[in-house]
Amino acid sequence: MISRSMFVRLFLLSGILMAATGTAVSLDSAPTSTLGQAPPADAVVLFDGSGFDAWKPFSWQWINPKDDQQEVQWKMVDGDAMEIAFELDGKRRKQFLCTKQTFGSYRLHLEFQLPEEGSGNSGIFFGPLYELQVLHSADKERPGLGDCGAIYQIRAPDVNAAFGPGEWQTVDLEYQAAEIGKNGFMTENGAARVTVRLNGTLIHDDFKLSLRRNKYAAFPEEPTSPIVLQEHGSKVKFRNIWVVEKPLQNAK
Repeated sequence: MISRSMFVRLFLLSGILMAATGTAVSLDSAPTSTLGQAPPADAVVLFDGSGFDAWKPFSWQWINPKDDQQEVQWKMVDGDAMEIAFELDGKRRKQFLCTKQTFGSYRLHLEFQLPEEGSGNSGIFFGPLYELQVLHSADKERPGLGDCGAIYQIRAPDVNAAFGPGEWQTVDLEYQAAEIGKNGFMTENGAARVTVRLNGTLIHDDFKLSLRRNKYAAFPEEPTSPIVLQEHGSKVKFRNIWVVEKPLQNAK
């Protein structure tokens, strides 16, 4: 039986062959690999393997006032990647990473790799009222609200485009930030929207996030906010992370 990841690779190869032979190819539907894609000139590079300068530990002070983390405990690995770590100086502690810079609307590129052991549970908070789930669920016929590529507890991906452990995967996410009204809340006509491609496959197409939010959202609604990488008990790796900023919706 052909694995799902092999099927996607064959699909990509067929697209290249059709293009070479002059056969029409639909760019809207055909997966296009962005693995290893270099950041454009106007991108904000968040991680290129050289260090954690763009990141800081997520502060849990709103839950635990005594938790004031200052040092990044995640590890640099493989020359160009970061890996989730669970302790510092022999002491176990939970740590998310969030960007020092905040963003409104943007296009995010990120690559991740699931470990061979465990569930591969992690996530990417964008907005960050919302979480794009990272998980080992490549073998699922119909992914659910908590599987890889889901907008966690809000919307399942249209298709299962996830690869298995040990394979580098790509996320290309376009986020249109919500319009925030004078009352400090998202307006009905200015809801946030998101388009996501996982491994080149479109899994969320200009989805209106409306007024719903993940109950585990890390931050309140604001015009700009950090991008957050979640630690959830698995040694997930990340690399080649960059953002291209887009104009914000006008507040009313």
